Amino acid sequence: MSTPATYTAESILESLGYPDPMIAARQQARMILLGRLAHYQTAVRQLEKKWGVALEQMRQKYEQEGKEDFEADDDYLQWQWCADAIQTIQAQLDALQ
Repeated sequence: MSTPATYTAESILESLGYPDPMIAARQQARMILLGRLAHYQTAVRQLEKKWGVALEQMRQKYEQEGKEDFEADDDYLQWQWCADAIQTIQAQLDALQ
């Protein structure tokens, strides 16, 4: 009867081509961040298509006094949040380099 193989996280990572666990962790973090980046970039493109303007023009519309447009306001806030998230993710990706 053969003895079952003993595995460690390090031996598994090494067999997958990652001699250093930190390299594997960086690669995994990068893949997660790239997925999030794609999600937020898609959301921004959808809002740009919906409104036919860039974020800056939407901001001007949002800041106009005396004009209430709840849908535009909600979309602007979501749009700004996504733009901020994109900047954060890009900074995190830069830090992982």
